[in-house]
Amino acid sequence: MELNILKFIRGLIGRKKHKLNLGKAEDNVLDLKQEISMTSFSEEVREPFNQPRSSGRIFHDFSFLILLMNQEKLNEPVLDFAAGSGWVSEFLVMMGFECVAFDIHPNLENIRKQRIESNPKLNKEKFHVKQGDGHEMPFENSTFGSILTFDSLHHMHDYNKVFEEFYRVLQKKGRAIFVEPGARHSKSPETIAFLKVMEHDPTWIERDVVLDEIDSIAKKAGFKKGVTIIPTQHPLSQTRFTMNEWNEFRDDKGASRKRFCDKFFNDNYNERVVFYVEK
Repeated sequence: MELNILKFIRGLIGRKKHKLNLGKAEDNVLDLKQEISMTSFSEEVREPFNQPRSSGRIFHDFSFLILLMNQEKLNEPVLDFAAGSGWVSEFLVMMGFECVAFDIHPNLENIRKQRIESNPKLNKEKFHVKQGDGHEMPFENSTFGSILTFDSLHHMHDYNKVFEEFYRVLQKKGRAIFVEPGARHSKSPETIAFLKVMEHDPTWIERDVVLDEIDSIAKKAGFKKGVTIIPTQHPLSQTRFTMNEWNEFRDDKGASRKRFCDKFFNDNYNERVVFYVEK
């Protein structure tokens, strides 16, 4: 009977069912209490995984933020720039990084509190928050070994000032790493529709991220090498092959390779860009 009640309540609160430990009823009760407590957390803390269709893309892109960090700087503090709901910071802290979630909105401390309460794996001593403007950040020079910028640069009003700040707060050999929409972002139907929804907020912007422009801005800010681009297949429109198709593609020197390359170049310039700058 106890197990049936647990299953029933789990269904009511809309959480994914977990395998029950038949030998330890008290553990099941503790698990259930934690699941019920999650219902009291804000929707903001559930983001971005409250929309399963986007989770694959998010994990795919997050992996690049980690892989592209300078290995010499893994023990240095990380800045989660324009952290939003703080999920990147939560993941970083779980991985052992000391992280500062930074954003202009005033709800960061509440988000931190809720994420710590909902996730016992977090070391709260490594999870910090700071409110402020990305154009004039409240940090000392050379504070961070890495800056992670996940879908947020394109919301900044002045790229020049932002990159000047990135250069200032990064340590030598530190990297600012970006996963962003590309050169046609502002003109996409999705962006145009979203801006109509956000008409009530005149400060909200959706800018293009044009690699040539960013390269010039980064060099002007002090990043001598400019941007380093990591071209990848778009996670939502990957080209796939059967074994026969792949063998034919490998042997083909003409049209099919050109089509693949044309799409590859377009995706990594107009649709989605992954790059970093290093101090």
